[in-house]
Amino acid sequence: MSRWFIGIDLGGTFIKFGLLDRDFHPAGTMQLPVPSGGGPCGLVDQMAEGVGQLMAKHGLGRKDIAGVGIGSPGPINIEQGIIIDAPNIPGMKNFPLRDAVASKLDLPAVLENDANAAAYGEYIAGAGQGSRIMVMLTLGTGVGSGIIIDGRILHGAHGIGGELGHMIIVPDGEPCGCGQKGCLERYCSATYLALLATRRIQAGAASLLAEAVEHGQDIDARMVNDARKAGDVLAGEVWDAAARHLAIGCVNVCRIFDPDIIVLSGGLTRAGDALMLPLEAHFRRQHWKLTDIRTRLAIASLGADAGAIGAAGVAWRASRQD
Repeated sequence: MSRWFIGIDLGGTFIKFGLLDRDFHPAGTMQLPVPSGGGPCGLVDQMAEGVGQLMAKHGLGRKDIAGVGIGSPGPINIEQGIIIDAPNIPGMKNFPLRDAVASKLDLPAVLENDANAAAYGEYIAGAGQGSRIMVMLTLGTGVGSGIIIDGRILHGAHGIGGELGHMIIVPDGEPCGCGQKGCLERYCSATYLALLATRRIQAGAASLLAEAVEHGQDIDARMVNDARKAGDVLAGEVWDAAARHLAIGCVNVCRIFDPDIIVLSGGLTRAGDALMLPLEAHFRRQHWKLTDIRTRLAIASLGADAGAIGAAGVAWRASRQD
C-alpha cells in the first residue's frame, strides 16, 4: 500500500512542497519560486518539478505516493477542483488546477483553500494535535481561518463557510474590503493595527512613531509593538485594542463551536507573550461565567510549513473517502 502523501502550498511568491506519511509524520519540505511566465501550464509544470524533486530526495517512486493535495488562495471551487480566479497568475481564471496536476503527475489530487489546509496541518501535526474541534485564526494582512471538526474541514453549505475574519464584531463599524462593516479582520489584522496608529498620529497624538509618520514612512505592526515595549502610550493603546477585539472574536468562536483549542498563526503571533498575555486577559474578562473556560488559546507550531503539511493531510483525508 502506498504510504506517502504530498502537499503543495501555492503562495504568491513561492510554491512549498511537503511530504507526510500515513501516521501524520512530516518527512520534509522544500520550495520553488512561482514561475514568472508560462501561465497555468508553467505553474503546473513547476508543481510537477517540485513533486519530482521531493520524491527523488527521499528515494520515492510514483507507486509510493497515495495522493497529492493542493492548497490554493481563493476564490476556488473545491468540489470541481477549479481556481475561480488568481489575479497574480495570468490565465488562471476558472482553471481546473486539480485535474491538471493529477494528469501531469498521474496521481490522484485534491484542491483545498490554503487557509483550511494550513489549519489542517496544525490539527494533524501541530498545535492542534489531539483535539476534536480546532479553530485556527491567521493574523496577517487580513484574518484568515480554518475550522476542523472531528477530522473534517468545515466548508459550509455553499463552500464559503469558516470565514471567521468576516464575523461582525462592531455593528456598523469600519468598512471591510469584503463589503461588510465591522469585521474582525478590520479590527485586529496587522494591517489595521498599523493603520490605526498612523491615523491617531496624523490626528495629533504624541508617539515615538510620529517622526516616521511625519516623514511619510509606512509603519507596521512590529514597529507598533516595539514602540509599545519602549513605553509609548499610543502604541500600547492600539495594541491593546487589537487584542481586545481579537478576544471578542475568540469568545464568539467559543459560543458557536466550543472548540478544544483556538490556534493563532500569522505575523502578529511572532510577538509571542506580548500578544498572548493581553489577549488571554481580555478573553477571560469577556468570556461567560456560566462554566469554567475550557478552550485553550495557543500559537501555531508549524510556521510556514503548515500549508504544505496540511495539504498533504487533505490528500490523506480524500483517500479515506474514496
